[in-house]
Amino acid sequence: MVGHSDSDSRSLDVVFDLLADQRRRYVLACLTDRTEAIGLADLAADVAARENEGTVTEPPKETVRTIHTSLYHTHIPKLVEAGAVEYDQDRDLVRVSKTDGQIEQLLTVATDGGEGR
Repeated sequence: MVGHSDSDSRSLDVVFDLLADQRRRYVLACLTDRTEAIGLADLAADVAARENEGTVTEPPKETVRTIHTSLYHTHIPKLVEAGAVEYDQDRDLVRVSKTDGQIEQLLTVATDGGEGR
């Protein structure tokens, strides 16, 4: 790739890996819609609602609990490791990372589809 550094390619690889999972895309969409941190339980409920979009009823509590567990053990750690989100375990709050502007910019473009930005 002409004009692209190895660092750019690694950043893209990280972003594509993060976006490969639908649940992580829902997490990122939820977090980029907010200006403040969100509690992990509220994030799980939001993800459950997005996964069950189109249904008339709220997601069952067991579904939200299962999503919470997968976020806590799998998805949030992966997003934190990539620098895409920050997780304050003591306060149980998650937010888009403010430290890596490049990853945040790529995630914003990817989750918005690049429209209008």
